[in-house]
Amino acid sequence: SFFNQDLEATPPADWLAFRDKIQKSDAVLFVTPEYNRSIPGVLKNAIDIASRPWGTNSFAGKPGAVIGTSAGAISTALAQQHLRNVCVFLDIPMLQQPEAFVRYKDGLFGGDGSVTDDSVAEFLGNFVERYLDWIKRFIA
Repeated sequence: SFFNQDLEATPPADWLAFRDKIQKSDAVLFVTPEYNRSIPGVLKNAIDIASRPWGTNSFAGKPGAVIGTSAGAISTALAQQHLRNVCVFLDIPMLQQPEAFVRYKDGLFGGDGSVTDDSVAEFLGNFVERYLDWIKRFIA
């Protein structure tokens, strides 16, 4: 459902379930496309649901990272920057490097979800390794 501040006092069950999943998570990985040089509205809506009302931010202190793919020449660079701005306010310590802007092209993913381009697969593997190292810095 769409975020509505009027529902904060008695949130819908799906909001509560989503907040609970975020709270029980050790970290957050945002995977996003880029629409109109920003993040999709549905992602912003989910972030608003999990981070409100004031004082109940489910994301606070959880290590995070962002990655995305889009067919555009700059891939998801602007969407990721907008998301990073939001994450600063949410107190999500974000992995800064490597940045991961994967330019989508037909055939990049196989029918089973595998990455068909070896250089992209290697890059993504390195990204995951760096992200896991980042998480370890924040959890025992």
